[in-house]
Amino acid sequence: MAKLPKLDTKIKAVTIYRNGAKIERTGSIELKPGSHKLEIANLTQYLDTESVRVSGRGHATIVSFDTVDTTVEVTGYAKLDTLVKKREELQKQLTKIQSELERLTRRMNFYIQVLDNSAGEFSRWIPAGESNVDQLSTLETLVTTQVNALTKAQMKLHEDREKVQKEIAIVNREIEKFRSEVNQYEISNSVFVNVDAHKLGKCEFNISYFVSNAYWEPTYDFILSEDSTEVTMYTVVQNNTQEDWDRVNLTVSTASRRTASITEPSPYFLSIYRPPPPRRRRDKLKSAKVSAPAAAGAAADDFEVEELAIMAEEPMPEMAPPPVTATAMEIGGVHVFVLPDPVKVAADGEPHAFPTSQITLEADRKFFWNAVDFAEAIEVTTIENGASVLLPGRARIYFQDEYLGETHLELVAPNEKVDVGMRFSYDLKVEKKLVAKSTEKKGLLKGNVARDYAYELTIKNYRKKMSAVKIMDRIPHSDSEIIKIEDRKFSPQPSKDELGILTWELEVPQEGETKITYSFQVEYPRGERIHPPLP
Repeated sequence: MAKLPKLDTKIKAVTIYRNGAKIERTGSIELKPGSHKLEIANLTQYLDTESVRVSGRGHATIVSFDTVDTTVEVTGYAKLDTLVKKREELQKQLTKIQSELERLTRRMNFYIQVLDNSAGEFSRWIPAGESNVDQLSTLETLVTTQVNALTKAQMKLHEDREKVQKEIAIVNREIEKFRSEVNQYEISNSVFVNVDAHKLGKCEFNISYFVSNAYWEPTYDFILSEDSTEVTMYTVVQNNTQEDWDRVNLTVSTASRRTASITEPSPYFLSIYRPPPPRRRRDKLKSAKVSAPAAAGAAADDFEVEELAIMAEEPMPEMAPPPVTATAMEIGGVHVFVLPDPVKVAADGEPHAFPTSQITLEADRKFFWNAVDFAEAIEVTTIENGASVLLPGRARIYFQDEYLGETHLELVAPNEKVDVGMRFSYDLKVEKKLVAKSTEKKGLLKGNVARDYAYELTIKNYRKKMSAVKIMDRIPHSDSEIIKIEDRKFSPQPSKDELGILTWELEVPQEGETKITYSFQVEYPRGERIHPPLP
């Protein structure tokens, strides 16, 4: 059996699933009559050996094939060699700098020693008339000039040494990271194919196999409008298979800021205030050291403090142009998308996004107002899905050309309704007013205090159609026997009233307004302190 060169193949098509992918390779070779053993080498280590299939065309018969993995010890890494070489060069620079520092130190010590020796000699020569003070002064000036120059040179060398030492530390960290992350061995697979050729001619081979280190997930762009929503799905592919997919036919299978959010008010419980027990003397001594502003802040803890949540504006991404969508098919409940053009997906583990589908769905707008926490209503867009499934994934939400933010879309079944967009409304104006408040003595011997409150909620609709609005507010709810919430009056009656949480579901006429009024009385013993304090 003649041994032929390795059969070179190229990835032509990939079918990617939610977890894993099917790889299809093609290659051709000219065969002489007789039996041959061909090797398809350097396939990814992540292929499933049981999934390998080989077929072909030409004047030959495939007798058998087998998959064998090979392990090769890696003796050199180009990146590691570069890092080690760089560290050696930096060490040489450091050694040179250190040698120069030592030389300058010796020279400085020499000048200082010369000056010290000369000063001693001058003290003996001047009385004998063999020298004078001017000569000593000239020598001191010369030595001082030389020492200053040497000091500046030393300072520059110290800076250079510190810089090189930092660079060496960085290179050492990179080397340690590289050695900890990179395998010391490379594993690959080879497929050996036994072929009987009937006559001289060119034979084509197709090899397919499954890999596990690849997957895709969807992301969406929802562009909302008054009555419809345009949904664009992108396929985000990650390839960790060690094999680059260069201009392959890709098939995708489903088989395997301010951003507004709705919050509901919490119950408004009233109770009798009970002061905390007196602190120990040690605590008092410590509290005496607190500054006046800090002490004032501590006292403020006894009162209800309204917090204003400031929501940061998210940066607005560029609007994507209408994408070229893939051909969609449904096979036994599995949705398959065939991209129209070859794509490139490097084996770099990075996300690669491709536009896959675009549909238009019916949409409905409704409104929500939490009158306790917000001075604005929130608009909610509800879409009704079509015949296909929307898989879980990230979704960017736009209202026309306004970017609303990003959310995570859960699984949406066919024909299911789901809320996809929330924003503070520009079409509805809402207002809450305290229209009346009074305090009076009540009860036997005027021993109780009764405080009356009346509120008015106004919802103005500037849309040219009726708007459904859900309004939620709260009134106090007592968990104490001596605090009573009485004389509750509502117009209209709330559809829900639990623990003082009030809910109305109303329809506000087009370009009209609706009002809600309610009142209540809080009665409690005089001298008791209510927590949290009443308005």
